Amino acid sequence: MTTLVSAPSPGSAQDGGPGDSTPFLRVSDLRVFLPTGPRREIEAVTSVSLEVRRGERVGIVGESGSGKSVTGRAIAGLLPTNPRVRVSGSIRFDGREMVGARPKAWDEVRTRSVGMIFQDPLTFLNPVMKVGAQVREAIPADRGKRVPVDSPDILRFLQLAGLEDAVDLAGRYPHELSGGQRQRVLIAIGIAKGPDLILADEPTTALDATVQRHVLATLSDTVSALDTALIMISHDLAVVASMTERIYVMYAGRVVESGPTRQVLDSPQHLYTQALLRSVRSLTEKDTELWSIPPELRREIDELVRNGDDA
Repeated sequence: MTTLVSAPSPGSAQDGGPGDSTPFLRVSDLRVFLPTGPRREIEAVTSVSLEVRRGERVGIVGESGSGKSVTGRAIAGLLPTNPRVRVSGSIRFDGREMVGARPKAWDEVRTRSVGMIFQDPLTFLNPVMKVGAQVREAIPADRGKRVPVDSPDILRFLQLAGLEDAVDLAGRYPHELSGGQRQRVLIAIGIAKGPDLILADEPTTALDATVQRHVLATLSDTVSALDTALIMISHDLAVVASMTERIYVMYAGRVVESGPTRQVLDSPQHLYTQALLRSVRSLTEKDTELWSIPPELRREIDELVRNGDDA
């Protein structure tokens, strides 16, 4: 099995160091119901609880369909505006309850507290707006939103996101950039508002391995430079291991295991986490077959989850 090396966490909250503080984000017993037909719905997220402290790096990991992205979108208030989409439980930013909050309240949180970085830049970047203008749009109005697109502030955010030729790139359109450059533009947009938390949902999945490595290094450096908290959502254990201090493992809409990243990956307690780690392709063992969770083991995991056994 591949050895996964997690990010160092000196002084982090789980170590009892100076990072100890009241959680900036506290999610309690979160449940999300999504419609699947005229009179049918699915419980996509079940009783999820998690915490993020200021400056902390937290990972949410699981396979496709585990509920991790729905959890992230619920935290950011980005679920579809459909009366049949139901959210219950508690999502608190700095003690402010957001479940049931009005759209204006969510806009305030997203404007000032949460920056989002998504998987596909072309879906979220405006194709007819230059890059510098899109970064400017992310800056809160009371901090000089109408500054020139080639102002030092705009260029600084692009440079922080690893775009060295910021002057040239600020005047380009998204389709004129490479995939790695577009992803870095999303990072620049995410940090432009000066957020307390960056929520990154599969931010490098569409990139090749070399570009992925550079983009992740840029994101890590940027988060450290700004002392911003990070939630990294990914199906890739190696990504989460390298980027986070604590980890939540999700399966079938539930958190089945959580703890310090190194501890969970080195000594997984839940059967699903063990199976997930076993499915990671080894880079050192030659001629090893790709392993996937067999049906009989998945049935056993399903039974454990239904019974609420998290060990």
